[in-house]
Amino acid sequence: MSLLKKIKVDELELGMYFCGFEAAWLDHPFWKNRFLLKDTAHLQQARASGIAYCWIDVGQGKDVAAAEQDADVAAESEAESGVESGVESEGAETALSLRDELPVAVGADPFFEELEQAQRLCETAKDATKAMFADIRMGRVIDMERCLDLVDQVTASILRNSAAMTSIVRLKLADDYTYMHSVAVCTLMVALGRTIGMDEPACKEAGLSGLLHDVGKAFIPVPILHKPGGLTPAEIDIVRRHPVLGYNHLIKNSNIPPYAVEVCLHHHEKINGTGYPDGLSGAGISLLSRMASICDVYDAVTSDRPYKKGWDPAESLTAMASWSGHFDKTLLSAFVKTLGIYPIGSLLKMESGRLGLVIRQSAAGLTKPVVKAFRYDSNGDIIDSEIIDLSDPAASDSIRQRGGEEWLKYNGLNKLWMQPTTLQPR
Repeated sequence: MSLLKKIKVDELELGMYFCGFEAAWLDHPFWKNRFLLKDTAHLQQARASGIAYCWIDVGQGKDVAAAEQDADVAAESEAESGVESGVESEGAETALSLRDELPVAVGADPFFEELEQAQRLCETAKDATKAMFADIRMGRVIDMERCLDLVDQVTASILRNSAAMTSIVRLKLADDYTYMHSVAVCTLMVALGRTIGMDEPACKEAGLSGLLHDVGKAFIPVPILHKPGGLTPAEIDIVRRHPVLGYNHLIKNSNIPPYAVEVCLHHHEKINGTGYPDGLSGAGISLLSRMASICDVYDAVTSDRPYKKGWDPAESLTAMASWSGHFDKTLLSAFVKTLGIYPIGSLLKMESGRLGLVIRQSAAGLTKPVVKAFRYDSNGDIIDSEIIDLSDPAASDSIRQRGGEEWLKYNGLNKLWMQPTTLQPR
């Protein structure tokens, strides 16, 4: 069985399967958080990090030195037995099943502590949204108590640290898109509402509207929703029916607030009147629907789908700003302020010639985020990496330009910006 074991960094050896340091991710030298340790340079980096402890998976790589194991074989066997049976025993904390929680590092970065909570909330939200869509397909009434509880939790997370939850909801598998898209739009609506000065009850109304905006997708055939290629004109017409289908379902339930029903129907309207289904324009589109239009499109274009790879976040905001007549300009400006000109996950080209992945926003301004600058070597491994707060006058690098199509060359960057060791490998 795969087991995580906490050891001293000095005990690391080649052949061990590394699973993270006991420290905030910003402090550790590795790009990846789980890998087989087979490079002497990586071993030297770990030992030079100044971090005292790390985790290894003894089910996928070497354990500590055989001589030490032989000396303590009886005690270790007893400790492992205690973990398996759930009985506490001395030393049992050094071996954890993958189903158990890694301890939060003392003094961990509050942002990453919130990320941990946001990750757990996203798992709960995905399950709740799947259940909601299943109820809709079966003709059942939506469980509003569960929806409102979810929106309460999302709002609380946003109020504690808006960047954490809005960042986590970006990380979704293509197969989970329909469900996690609803959670993401809920989250972005709450965050945008906070930016434009909505009070907490109003932010929750925005969040509920976002959560329910796409319920009409439950009535669209799954093969069309998950089609791994472009849709035919006939299939596009079917998909474009989802606002009306959702509206027709929600309007039957007296527990659904009218504002959420309206957003479901009109989140695809455009300021210039070319949207659907009713061709509304300008102030004829409600505030919440104008907000939902922005949040819906941003999450859609930045997400991996069966037929396309998601766009770079910063490039996406630039593209959206160029679409004349599509969005409310004032709200779009507030949305940029919410996420930053270079949102977390954006890829930048640095003056040093390195790439820079945005991992944090800076309180000093929208144009100077915190980045992880790096290069790739000929083997595709990360080298020459460092964390740089670009708002620091002494910063060792600066932004030359957005990464543009560079984003499309690299797989997994949208999941690698957040690897704090307080998060358990899944």
